[in-house]
Amino acid sequence: MKDVVEVLQASHVFFVATEGGGAPHVRPFGAVVRHDGRVWFCTGDRKEVAKQIKANPKIAIAAMAAEPPQWVRITGTAVFEENQGAKDAMFAHMPQLKEMYANQMDQFKVFYLKDAAAKLCHIDGSTAEELAV
Repeated sequence: MKDVVEVLQASHVFFVATEGGGAPHVRPFGAVVRHDGRVWFCTGDRKEVAKQIKANPKIAIAAMAAEPPQWVRITGTAVFEENQGAKDAMFAHMPQLKEMYANQMDQFKVFYLKDAAAKLCHIDGSTAEELAV
């Protein structure tokens, strides 16, 4: 079984869908790590995406895997947690995040997905395999 983190990291960019004000919102993300058995993402606390996730923590994530051409779809409930180990893992994976938040470290937030499910699908939409989340 493939790990969803490996698939997302290989994709380089994945898209996180949230709901806010009765409308869907989709944004590109690029940072994802596995730490202590959980899949972690990050965002800035003042960003609209953080506000939307806090108001409605159910999110969906989509990405394309290049070889072979497949796509991944993930659903789950986001849980924000003050977890320095996850933050350190994120900084190790993407050092530019530490630089970006250097003067506002209190705004750097991490979250994981609970009750998550992930599928890797063929271009025709059929499931290639379930992914470890």
